[in-house]
Order: sequence, then C-alpha cells, then structure tokens
Amino acid sequence: MKKIAAILLCMLLALSFASCGSDKEPATTVSETQSETVTETTKETETSAATPEQPATETTAATEATTETTTETTTETTTETTTETTTETTTTKKETTTEKKTTTETTKPEVTAPTSKADIVELYNSATQKAASSKPGYTKTKNTALQNLQMGALGNIGAVRGAVGDFLGEGKTTVNNPKGKFDGESLVVSKLSANDVTSATCTLSADKKYYDVTITVKNETNPLKSSSALGRFTKDYKDVNEIRKGLDEGGAKVEGITVNTTKAVITARINVSDNTFVSLKHTMRMHAVMTNIKYSIAKVSRATTDCNIDVEYSSFKY
Repeated sequence: MKKIAAILLCMLLALSFASCGSDKEPATTVSETQSETVTETTKETETSAATPEQPATETTAATEATTETTTETTTETTTETTTETTTETTTTKKETTTEKKTTTETTKPEVTAPTSKADIVELYNSATQKAASSKPGYTKTKNTALQNLQMGALGNIGAVRGAVGDFLGEGKTTVNNPKGKFDGESLVVSKLSANDVTSATCTLSADKKYYDVTITVKNETNPLKSSSALGRFTKDYKDVNEIRKGLDEGGAKVEGITVNTTKAVITARINVSDNTFVSLKHTMRMHAVMTNIKYSIAKVSRATTDCNIDVEYSSFKY
C-alpha cells in the first residue's frame, strides 16, 4: 500500500508539473501586461503629479504680483490722503488770519469832528504848525480892493491916489511859494485862542477824509500885528502904525487914524489823517477913517475908505 501510494503521489506530482509547464507562457504575458499597465499608470501618475506643480508656480507668482500691487496701491493712497489733509489745513489757517484782520479794522475808533471853539481853534493852529515844520509848497493869491474912497481934494490928485493904493497893496498878486521855504509871514503860525473868536464850526466831509473849518474872529479897533486877534493869524493887512509911516514917507501928514475890522473869517480844509492843509482862505473887511490930512498945499479934514482883502492858499504840496 505504501508503494502504491508513493506511485500515485509521484504520478500526481508529474501531472502537476506538466500542468504548470503549459501555463507558464500565459503567466508571463499577464505579468508583462500588468507590468506595462503599472508602468503607464506610474508615468501618468508622475505626469499628473508634475502638471499641477506648474499652475501652483503661476498661482504663487500671481499671488506675489497681487501682493506687490496691493502694497503700491496702499502707498499711493496714503500719500494722496496726506497731501489733501495738509492742503485743507493750510487753507483753514489763511481764512482764520483774514477774519482776524477784518475784526481789527472794524474796531477802529470812528472819526468825529471837534465841536467846541477851543478844540476847533486848536485844530487850525496845529495845521499851521504842521505847515511850519513840513514847509510845503503852495500858491498864494492876494486880492486887495479899496472901495468908497473919499479924500476930498486929495482924491483929485493922481499921485496921492496912486500912493495910497500902492501903499495899501491895492490889486491882485499871485506868488508860488516853493517847497522847503517857510518865512512865517506869507503863512503865519496861528496863535489864536478861544477868546479871540466869536464862532467856530467844523464838519467832516462826506467821505470822512477832511475837516471843513470855519472860524470867525472878533472885530477890533486898530488891530496891531503884534498884539491883536487879527495879527495872531495873518500879516496880510496894514495896521495903523504902518499906515501912518507910509503916509509920512509919501509926504502926507495925518493927525488921526482909526481902523475897524468888520469881518475876519478863516475857512480851511484839513486832512483828517495827518492834519495838513488842502486849502485855506482868509477874508478880511476893514473900514479906515483919517482926519486932518495935509499933502503939500492941499488939506482934507476927513478921508474914509473900505479895504477888502481876500487871501487864498491852494495847491499845497507837503
């Protein structure tokens, strides 16, 4: 039994070997196919693995580009915002400064004209003092007219009539006073006081640039240049001492002379800003009476005349 079993086992082994030999070729084919399939699968896998890496690189580059763009945009926006803010701040400061200037200008004291006699007289006096210190140029026109001259027989003597007219300055004269000259005679530094005037007014011009002054000086008898209200603001007249001297020099003898002022008015326009003259006028009316006048062989007991003197100053140049 053991031998038979051994023989059977040998036969089975032989059959097994035979069977394995016939299947060996196909097994190799299957193995190669599987190998190719595995190889192709591996390549595709490698290709698939390699292909996504490229987009990943582009995505990274795009991300970097996006980051750079974002950074640049943010920087530019910040710069523009800062510039605009600075400009607005500067504008606000300028507007504030302008408002302050306007406030200062509106708080200036309002210009008013003096109202009392003393203040108005002082305004005129200070304007003449300003002329003395500044020595302006100006034009002076003086017009002297003798009216109602009554001299009796002496009036018929041409030489006598002419001498009286010349002595009293009859006629019109114009003098241009150069800038830088001030002698105190052509234009007098006034020393008037409130007691020297009967009335005084002062008004502002419509544009408030000028004072318009009118001062009426009291009338006097025999007003001397050295000690009278008339002599404290003008020298453009002959007082009694000068008249007597002039007649003596002309060959006439006079016993008595009386001169009365009937009108003495000052009108002036003065700059508010610096107290300088724009224009000035002196108006004087005088009545003279002379008694016991003797000239050569002629003699008159009484002679009278009205003397009108108008003096105007214009074209002031300080």
